[in-house]
Amino acid sequence: MSLLDDFAEYQSRTAHHSAAATTTAIASAGLGSSQAQPADLAVQDDGYITTTLDTTDAPIFSLDTVQFQVPNKIIALAVSNDILVLVIEGAKALRINLQHAHDIVEIDIPLNPQSLRACSLFLDPSGAHLLLSTPQGENFYCHESWDQMRPLSRFRNIELTAVAWNAPALASAASAAASLSSGTVLVGTHDGRIYETELRPSDDRKQKRSDAPMRLVAELPVRERITGLSLSAFPERRKHHLVLIATGTRLYQVVGAADIEPQAALATDRKTSVFEALLRDGLSVPNFQEIPGMPGPGALAVYRREVKAPGRLQAAAVVATDFAWLTSMGVFFGALTFAAQEAGDSVVENASLLPYPTLDRDASQDMPPEQPLALAVTEFHILLQYSDRIRAINMLNSKMVFEQQVSDGDVLQGLTVDEAKRTCWLFSPLNIYELVVTDEDRDIWDIYLMRRMYEEALGHCHNDSQRDVVRRAQAEQLFAAGQYEKSAECYALTTVGFEEAVLRFVDMKDKRVLRSYLVTKLGTFNKQERTQITLLVMWLIEIYLSMLGALDAKAAAAGAAYTENTQDQQQQQQPDLVVQCELEKDQMLKELYALVLEYKQYVHAPTAYQLAESHGRRDFWLHYASVCGDYQRVVEYWMEKGSYLQAIEVLGHYGTPEMFYKYSPALMHAEPASLVETLMRQPNLTANKLIPALMRYDEDGRAQKADGGNQAIRYLRFCIHKQNSRDPTVYNYYLTLLVKESAASDEGELMGFLTTYGTDMLYDPDYALRMCKRYGRIQSCVHLYSLLKLYEDAVDLALKHGDIELAQIHAERPADDDKLCKRLWLKIAQHVISQQAPASAVMELVRRSNRLGIEDILPYFPDFTRVDDFRDEICVALEDYEGQIQELRGEMDEAGRTAEAMQRDMQLLRRRFAVVGESEGCQVCQLPLWQRQFYVFPCQHAFHADCLTRRVVGTCNRVQRRRIQELQSQSVELARTRRQIKLKPMVRGGTAGGKEESEEQVEAQVRRNRAQMDALVAAECVLCGEAMIRTVGEPFGDDGDGDDGDGWAI
Repeated sequence: MSLLDDFAEYQSRTAHHSAAATTTAIASAGLGSSQAQPADLAVQDDGYITTTLDTTDAPIFSLDTVQFQVPNKIIALAVSNDILVLVIEGAKALRINLQHAHDIVEIDIPLNPQSLRACSLFLDPSGAHLLLSTPQGENFYCHESWDQMRPLSRFRNIELTAVAWNAPALASAASAAASLSSGTVLVGTHDGRIYETELRPSDDRKQKRSDAPMRLVAELPVRERITGLSLSAFPERRKHHLVLIATGTRLYQVVGAADIEPQAALATDRKTSVFEALLRDGLSVPNFQEIPGMPGPGALAVYRREVKAPGRLQAAAVVATDFAWLTSMGVFFGALTFAAQEAGDSVVENASLLPYPTLDRDASQDMPPEQPLALAVTEFHILLQYSDRIRAINMLNSKMVFEQQVSDGDVLQGLTVDEAKRTCWLFSPLNIYELVVTDEDRDIWDIYLMRRMYEEALGHCHNDSQRDVVRRAQAEQLFAAGQYEKSAECYALTTVGFEEAVLRFVDMKDKRVLRSYLVTKLGTFNKQERTQITLLVMWLIEIYLSMLGALDAKAAAAGAAYTENTQDQQQQQQPDLVVQCELEKDQMLKELYALVLEYKQYVHAPTAYQLAESHGRRDFWLHYASVCGDYQRVVEYWMEKGSYLQAIEVLGHYGTPEMFYKYSPALMHAEPASLVETLMRQPNLTANKLIPALMRYDEDGRAQKADGGNQAIRYLRFCIHKQNSRDPTVYNYYLTLLVKESAASDEGELMGFLTTYGTDMLYDPDYALRMCKRYGRIQSCVHLYSLLKLYEDAVDLALKHGDIELAQIHAERPADDDKLCKRLWLKIAQHVISQQAPASAVMELVRRSNRLGIEDILPYFPDFTRVDDFRDEICVALEDYEGQIQELRGEMDEAGRTAEAMQRDMQLLRRRFAVVGESEGCQVCQLPLWQRQFYVFPCQHAFHADCLTRRVVGTCNRVQRRRIQELQSQSVELARTRRQIKLKPMVRGGTAGGKEESEEQVEAQVRRNRAQMDALVAAECVLCGEAMIRTVGEPFGDDGDGDDGDGWAI
């Protein structure tokens, strides 16, 4: 039967692990347990029912028997990283991976089964390297990949009593061994010697011995058995280490530097060992604790935990924090604190000696307490193993919290701890026990509370009710000690009634106490409790304002006293007091501003403003308005104080368009340049809504006094040229300001505006003309007349003011109307002649116009004007007339020749004909053309008139179709009328003259109908004209064709 068959069936425990989970390996390992803990309903203080595991009533420690049938008696046991190794009689060892408990590896020990009665097992933190040592000095090594132990040839005849593994390996032990090597290992022996070695499996599977290196690195000053050995690294000093060496009477502390990086060379390859210098220096002047009397068991246990180490690359470092040592007089235990210690310094703090508890049988027989056989250390407890029981003692209060005996006849032989998985194991020859640790720190908060270590107590509370008890006690203790502010902060975090707590502090003269309570209490409310938050915030604001007022009064009184008593001995203290008050006030204002900023949505604004005004704190009033976004109040505040620049600055950063429209009139009057600069940085403003402010600025006369120019013109110019405003109001007012600001002799900017935007006409030209007339801007008026196409008025106005050059410019504006241009130039010439200008000036005007001749201006000269000055011009004019007459004569001759040619073409057109064969058929019905009236087209296609008409009616549009039908109806009616007219003389004997007149009218109508029908029907050939081209997208068949498609069959 295999060893797997020895496992008994079991039922694993099912529990919901809470934050304080049960520390056990039985359930996870798949090994059976003799106890089970059910999941109960836990009712919390607030009435909420949770289905998590109720660990309140469950014991912290419970001893469970592992349901595993051992094939033989157990000699030794070791557990590490969920790897459990048993040594049983018969020179066998069993390796069990608790994660896969059914897979058991049987390991052979090359010893005589009868000689293996006792041994020591040492398993490294990763569970990969195993050392076995017998009292006879037989030592063996086994790697996790082997199924047989190999003797350590170099350690022969040396009993190994203690091993210190590389403690940093604990950090990676939970996953797997970092490498094949164990790293540097310290080994203690029975004769007080310490060796250094490194365990590494050989690649040669046939090799029967292990040649692990061995180097003697230290000997104890007093050569006695080494019972415990521990190696720990400093968390913030990578190369500094602590080596604890325990014997039956002494505990050595060795501190020093050693490089034990995993990549270091093997011990056999080094010229010097890793720990030799450290141990040599540390033991030369040894730092040790000695317990007098008989040697004790000497077992050493160290508790390690993962802590953050800022000086290391790893996320967390494994650091030794507590230790315990079995002596003849009790358990010596304490804390390990790593700092800047060097060789010879101690790292032990708060050490104490705990006497062994008395057993019942010892007390009854008046015997000294029995010494435990082994010990282990958990986070808060010391475990003591006796031959028949296990005890747990709290390290904080030295009280025994657990004791349990094993079944009668069973003798416990060892205790081991899996440091990686935090599990505890015991064994007897026939049984394996697991000490299950559940919620170990359950009562730790209460112990710290009794010792008034409140912060530590809070750190170990599990629920709000426990924290409330701790804070109440802390608050009462601080209140009794007179530390009222800290007491108030603690009270605020408890469930003590608000009224009860406030009554303790409200009457105190120092308002800081009540403030501290309210500030801390405020942080405990949920955001949904708006009413409570609002009340507390408003109360705090009032308290802060009162305290600020008191500080102002105190500073004022101190300053006045200093002024009156300058010779007093306290003259130096008074200004110091004033400075101190100012510093306190600044700090208090910062706290108040931070409070308002954090809770601004809960502040009742009207009350806040009222409080600020009642206390005269305009600074707070202003700050609160800024915080809550009430910038309108801020602007009004600065304007009331006359600080217009500050008001403009607030507007520039936080102002809305409505605020600009509201306050710009007053600010434009006070600080126009700064306001305009700010307005130009606001892209969302509507310029026409700012015109009232600009008009007030203009009416006040500030524009004429401003050194920087008219700011209204500056802003409107920006709106038009930079923002591309298209608002006619803006353009009209800008033009108004330009008209007012420009001088009659310098209309440059005004004319530039009219010239640039004249074609768009975004301003009112009639209004602009009125303004220019009103202020006498003649050049602009003339330009506006031209824009309105009133060219004669423009020329008249220019001539009225004697500006001949301006008149000439505008006389050329109607370039597309030669008659008007000539008339305008005649006006100018007449004005020049009327001014008795010299003949040369008049002739220069004629030449410049390119439209006037000497004959045009001669009528305007006086009757007795001498023509000698115009003789040459007159001769030139006559020669021009003669040339024009010759051109007209040539044109008349050419027109005659053209008329004759056209007449000849018409005669030829009348004689044009087409030859039609006698067998020619209609292109539609294929019948001979001669049977009835027909049409022949230039393309030689011929059609019967009725066939062509039907074809055209089928392809033309609805209007043409209706018109053809009307003409056909009229033709039938005219034929009937013509027949009646021909028969009328025969019936009535009428005169021939009436018949001919009526018949002529009918014939004329027949000809008109025929011409219209020809125009509609015979306009083009239906086979090669546009009508045929338009039918290219139509199908060949029509609705009359059959659906079977037989007509298209090949």
